[in-house]
Amino acid sequence: MVFADFGSPIVHVLTLVFGEDKPHHSLEIYQVAARAMLAYIIGLAAVRIGKGRGIGRITLLDILLGFMLGPLLSPAITGTTALSASAVGAIVLVAMYWLITFLSYRSSGFGLFVKGKARLIVEDGNLDRKNMRLAHFSENDLLEELRLHGIEDIQRVKRAYVERSGAISVIKQDSGLPR
Repeated sequence: MVFADFGSPIVHVLTLVFGEDKPHHSLEIYQVAARAMLAYIIGLAAVRIGKGRGIGRITLLDILLGFMLGPLLSPAITGTTALSASAVGAIVLVAMYWLITFLSYRSSGFGLFVKGKARLIVEDGNLDRKNMRLAHFSENDLLEELRLHGIEDIQRVKRAYVERSGAISVIKQDSGLPR
């Protein structure tokens, strides 16, 4: 599809600013800049509409969406792919992301399939080596995470989990001191 085929003055201005939908010749530098701004806005809208979480709460689904949006939108900036095709692809990816996260919310079984489950790796100071192996989490990884949580002695850990996001959560043993 070429914007100029529609003949309206608005389409003419859009074609002037962004170039043809899929240009047959090199884009002008200002057209690449305009396409970059538009691709950024499309990507930002996609993430916001898809209810993407903040960096601290990023999940594998969020990472997958990001990995797929980047290569989808970048060729549209340089004109090697139609701008409209990239926009439609971005909308479809976000719709799929939204559908999968919605179904994960509605169905715990589907959520477990898509997002996985938390694994208990320490209980009352004892390592659960089976769950550590299933989570691909070494003892050195655990000790590093405990230090980052301010814990030097594993015996001070009541429970530690590898969460679905891959983050480690730690519940400390009660110190036994009254509050």
